Amino acid sequence: MGSPPVWGAWGKASGTRLPHPLVCHIVDTAAVAELLMPVLLGPGCVRELRAAFSATGDPDGWIALLCGLHDLGKYAPGFQALRADVAVERLPVAAVDVLYVERPKGVGKVDTPHGTVTALHVRGMLRRWGMETPGAVTVAAALGGHHGYFPAVDQVEQARREVNDHGGRRWAGWRDEMVVEVARALGLAEPGSLPWGGVRVGVEVAVSLAALTSVSDWIASDTSNYTSPQGGFDLSDYVEQAREHAREAVRTAGLRAWVAPVDTSFGVLFPHHDKVRPVQRAAESLTAGRDGSTMLVVEAPTGEGKTNLALQVAATLVRDLELSGVYVAMPTKATSHQFLGEVEELLERLGDSTAVRLIHSEAREFLEERAVEPSDVGRDHGEDSDVAAGEWFTRKKSLVAPLGVGTLDQALKSVVRSGHLFVRLTALSSKVVVFDEVHAYDTQMSKLLDRLLMWLGRLGASVVLMSATLPSHRRRELVVAWQSGLLGVAPSAVPAEDGSASYPRVTIAGREPARVVGVGVSEELNADRRVVLDKGIADDEVADWLIKHAEGGRAVAAVHNMRPRAKATYEAVRDKVEHLPPDRRPEVVLLHGDMTNAVRRRKEADLRSWFGRDGRRRHAIVIGTQVLEQSLDLDFDAMLTDLAPVDLLIQRAGRVHRHRRDDRGELVLGITGVTDTPEGPKFPKGLHGVYRFHLLARTWALLRERSMITCPDDVSGLIDAVYGPEDAVECPAGWEASWRAWAQTYRRAVDRERAQAREWYVPMPMALERLNEMTDIPKYVTNLRSGGRRRG
Repeated sequence: MGSPPVWGAWGKASGTRLPHPLVCHIVDTAAVAELLMPVLLGPGCVRELRAAFSATGDPDGWIALLCGLHDLGKYAPGFQALRADVAVERLPVAAVDVLYVERPKGVGKVDTPHGTVTALHVRGMLRRWGMETPGAVTVAAALGGHHGYFPAVDQVEQARREVNDHGGRRWAGWRDEMVVEVARALGLAEPGSLPWGGVRVGVEVAVSLAALTSVSDWIASDTSNYTSPQGGFDLSDYVEQAREHAREAVRTAGLRAWVAPVDTSFGVLFPHHDKVRPVQRAAESLTAGRDGSTMLVVEAPTGEGKTNLALQVAATLVRDLELSGVYVAMPTKATSHQFLGEVEELLERLGDSTAVRLIHSEAREFLEERAVEPSDVGRDHGEDSDVAAGEWFTRKKSLVAPLGVGTLDQALKSVVRSGHLFVRLTALSSKVVVFDEVHAYDTQMSKLLDRLLMWLGRLGASVVLMSATLPSHRRRELVVAWQSGLLGVAPSAVPAEDGSASYPRVTIAGREPARVVGVGVSEELNADRRVVLDKGIADDEVADWLIKHAEGGRAVAAVHNMRPRAKATYEAVRDKVEHLPPDRRPEVVLLHGDMTNAVRRRKEADLRSWFGRDGRRRHAIVIGTQVLEQSLDLDFDAMLTDLAPVDLLIQRAGRVHRHRRDDRGELVLGITGVTDTPEGPKFPKGLHGVYRFHLLARTWALLRERSMITCPDDVSGLIDAVYGPEDAVECPAGWEASWRAWAQTYRRAVDRERAQAREWYVPMPMALERLNEMTDIPKYVTNLRSGGRRRG
């Protein structure tokens, strides 16, 4: 936006009516805010915000005007002195004040930020109108925080003492006069005549006001839509023009609610699918006719159609709850690319031209490779306080888009104390937020997700969570976090679940107790699915194992926990394959996260074309890291994997016989990367930085004597045992010393990660006392990683 302009005089201060950019910007922002409120904010947020200001008789009008007052602090000597020459010309009566605080040429710093001066003035103005102090302080902080950070009470008090910057009573009187005249032009009543004592604005409601203010400011600051009049003008006429400009500006920004189809049944959304799977049928039935905020937790094996389920449920809730859109949070960039394609295909079938924003740190690069216009990108790893409004779908603003697909970290930033987090958070309030593979996060990420769910519940957002391998206690934690926010109670006060069911299952929750419903699986794919375990494969046997299982034109995968192991296997396999007759040589492919983005995406595209749902199968050995576990929808004939926590082993096995089972023989999962000793298992060097040995040891203790895992029957029990109480898995004889050491290390790590999460995240909604608690940044905050501790 460049250097800030100097606002001209107003009313009696100058005795004339020159162009007044500040007045124009107040009106422009107010006009945008009134249009934007039902789109940006969820229905619950809109109801609460209107209720808070209902005593004024025109809540929408006053909310909009307050949004417009965010820059009121610029009408003060400190800010005007940034261009003292212009200010003196336009404000001769105030020249002494401006010149007194003028800085030497080239020094552009203002002692008191104009947002803090705004907070100071709005606080006093609302008190003069009769508003109670707590509400006045909160509204003032909401408006004063439009550059991303809420001013604290002590900062506002310090600003009050800086009389030379804010101008004292004389300038306060001019600002009051400006506000009253603008209110009159907007058709609002004289503020002093209204019962402001009845206006009650709590900090949670003020989060919505703050977000509405910031986004309205960004749109109204777009110079491609707005220019200040160059001559004298009539304020009433300008108000009408501003409302016309606002309609065009909001339309140009693409900010309109997504209109879901009238019929959101599976048959209409996915007519090319022959059969609705049991979990899809259950989800469709449970979410039909919902009239309030809803959480759905889906636990089902891979291949049961959870992706299409999420889209069907999201479309239904958007339609029935009158929401504005959907955000899909995926564990990795690669999975977000896949889901983006699914959403685009659905919209194309529906004849819907709504743009879908890809939102992660490398979105621009990915879309440029697809020859997509870069302006459709949501790059979100910068934290500049101001960027050109014409690029406002970038960085921290991208979640405002009605339809978005991205990574989990973009959503988690909504509760990490940082600039403009309230915009991210409130932007999600109007959407159905879909979280996929919620099993795949470490303690730190899980705690941040819990806090995000709590805030989404408080703001009335509906949520869909999906997992193939979710521990029972973790499902309960997720539901409790969201319901505690929705109900406004402590997590301990959330009512118990209604019923229980074995895996697979669907849990639905709202204001009523959560209900757990058991569902079946598709007979042809996941019923009595037997995973044969081939254990104890040494590192020097891995290449031979893969070549053997690839004979006859089969496709085999190897998943290693660390890149060096994947590279070593690739070299070993390639060397051996070169000695095979040409007609028996499989193609050997290496895939890991250390590759350049372009190379990795090209390989991923090849693998999808070969081993995707409708792929042209190849004779191949594919060697990779965890990207094969969770990022790609691929189907192999057999797999070898390093030992990993049991839920991830099951997830990896889901990439074998994934799309069909007929005439493919046994589903074999080879396990390497672990060596049995009398004192306990030994793991590869460096693995402690990827997975906790405690979980690996518990997994190995359960599997070392097993020859088979039957899915779905064994899934829930194995996962609950590994992640359950200490005594859920018996320590094998001889392992006691290592077992105790690993358990102690694990507990310390969990405590450390929980503590770090507490440093990062915002307070619980019901515990938030002052807005600045949301944006006060702790000393040690590092970048979020998508996917927890995963390497590869």
